[in-house]
Amino acid sequence: MQAATLELPGISLSGVHLTIAVGSDGRPQARLDAASVSVPSLGWRDVALALRGEPQKAGGNTWRFVGKIETKRAPGSALADADLDILYDPDGGTLEVDVQQGKTRLQGLLPLDQTTHVQMTLTALPLAWLRGVLAAAWPDGRLNGGSVAGSVALDLAPGGSRVSGRVDVADVELDSKAGNIAAQKLAASGSFRVENGLASGIMFDGDLQGGQLLLGPLYAQLPAHPVNLHVAATLGLAGIAIDKLDFNDGDALQLAGSLGFDRKGNLDKLTLSRFAASFPAAYTRYGTTLVQGLTGFKQLDMTGNVNGSLDLSAGGLKAFQLAATNVAIDSRGGGIEVAGLNGNVDWRARTSRPATTLAWNALALYRVVLGPATLALEDQGGTLVLDKPVSVPVLGGAFLLDRLAWRPDADKAQRLSASFAVTDVDVPELCKAFGWPAFGGKLGGAVPDLTYHGDDLVFGGGLSLNMFGGSVSVTHLGLRHPFGATPELAADIDLQQLDLGQITSVFDFGQITGRMDGSVHGLQLVGWKPVAFKADLTAGGGGRISQHAIKSLTEVGGGGIAGGLQGMALRLFKTFGYARIGLSCVLADGVCAMGGINPDPDPDSGGYTIVEGSGLPRITVIGHQHAVDWATLVNRLKAATEGSGPVIN
Repeated sequence: MQAATLELPGISLSGVHLTIAVGSDGRPQARLDAASVSVPSLGWRDVALALRGEPQKAGGNTWRFVGKIETKRAPGSALADADLDILYDPDGGTLEVDVQQGKTRLQGLLPLDQTTHVQMTLTALPLAWLRGVLAAAWPDGRLNGGSVAGSVALDLAPGGSRVSGRVDVADVELDSKAGNIAAQKLAASGSFRVENGLASGIMFDGDLQGGQLLLGPLYAQLPAHPVNLHVAATLGLAGIAIDKLDFNDGDALQLAGSLGFDRKGNLDKLTLSRFAASFPAAYTRYGTTLVQGLTGFKQLDMTGNVNGSLDLSAGGLKAFQLAATNVAIDSRGGGIEVAGLNGNVDWRARTSRPATTLAWNALALYRVVLGPATLALEDQGGTLVLDKPVSVPVLGGAFLLDRLAWRPDADKAQRLSASFAVTDVDVPELCKAFGWPAFGGKLGGAVPDLTYHGDDLVFGGGLSLNMFGGSVSVTHLGLRHPFGATPELAADIDLQQLDLGQITSVFDFGQITGRMDGSVHGLQLVGWKPVAFKADLTAGGGGRISQHAIKSLTEVGGGGIAGGLQGMALRLFKTFGYARIGLSCVLADGVCAMGGINPDPDPDSGGYTIVEGSGLPRITVIGHQHAVDWATLVNRLKAATEGSGPVIN
């Protein structure tokens, strides 16, 4: 028998050729060849099929067919070379099919009065055989490995199909074309349902155990113990909508809500009506990539508990409610540490909410430790506002947070506005915190307007430091990516009448007396390392300078003594008078353009004057290197401030 096409419920064959002949042993042999087979429910398109074997009488009207089945171009090489046993029982009204290929076995039962329904038992079935099923339900998905066992029902209908049952799957490997949805070595056990039509529906209710799972920014390293999951999703051309999600990993994370992905696989909706996280397990299993994406922290140490709710869309945050209990956070050098965080924050976009409080026992920002504090926050029309000013102890002084207004739903517009002041901060304690030399003095100042745009902190006003008998003021201060891997800081610094005697006594630089003015404008730090600035330091009122200090300045400027009898004078005298000292550096592209006193009292020297001597003996220090590699200059400064001083013979 030959047929150009042959249509059966849910199956279409073309180029069909059926032959029944008598074999050499006198028994009938049958062979069926189909050039192209289409089974939409399995995702089969243009699959070549060859079936051969022996029909046998099995009593009454029952027939058995024992033989082989071979396919080409089937997804996952399904049934490429399998043993086949078919039992046709018209009296019992059933058709039984038993297929075995290696360790894989598929047993099917088809009621003859309802040929659109197939009941199947699966044993060690490669998930690759179901690539077509996944492709029909999720065109952007790729099923790469794993196996399944269990009982499955297949229902075929003109408008689509439905596969359901209870299964155990192991070593699941899948991903999306965009790479932002994936699973690796995932094991699961439970009930499922897949419906294919204009849109595909998927339901799973059971347990996950072990493996890794990626859903957009959510990355999970699942534990070895079972984790309960109920999920119902719709897959269509617009993307993936997980309409219901219930997740329960009792000692780490519990979630209830919904989420969605656009057609490119990007997360565009996340609504959690309830979540409860216990740290550190919740972070290590589920929070590493999410926290890194939101904050830039590579690694966190966390303890305590956080629960609440969250509503996030492609346009940003819509609402959140958080309750923290005994939370501690350490960003491992990322710039923030918190201990004893307790309280609540409640916020809704464009809605007012009752006031809440959030308190901590200790908060450290870039090694500066702030004492205990309690913030009263109220949502006023979608802006979290500080109810009243808060004073926080810090390094012997105080940090006064006078105003705070935060809009969590702001995109690139202004997210945060605040004002604060610091008073009587002990500079030696500050230096100790940062590992600096022990400068003296007090730090104070006010920032009348701090704003947060995108990922930029912009400081209005300025900070002033009373130190070394003078003052240091910091203005035009801005900070980008404050908690990222490479923070960027910009500032202008001005120095007024600093006592050089106090400064040089801190370092092993040599003794200099007098007063110094100066500036460091256009300062830019990337990863807390200078990349650009224009610095000018001047002591114009005269004073005394030691042998050691002359040596240090000479090394920094890459110069020498002006000549004449000065070398002899260095051997005979310990200190010298000076009229002016000046040193400048303009840093750009890793090179410092060096300069000295302006105007130069000795422009014909071929260099620039760093020290202009006064009185007798008269010492003048000339710098000869106009361009110095920044790393070299830093090494010179380090050597000058850490050395033991020159030896005069």
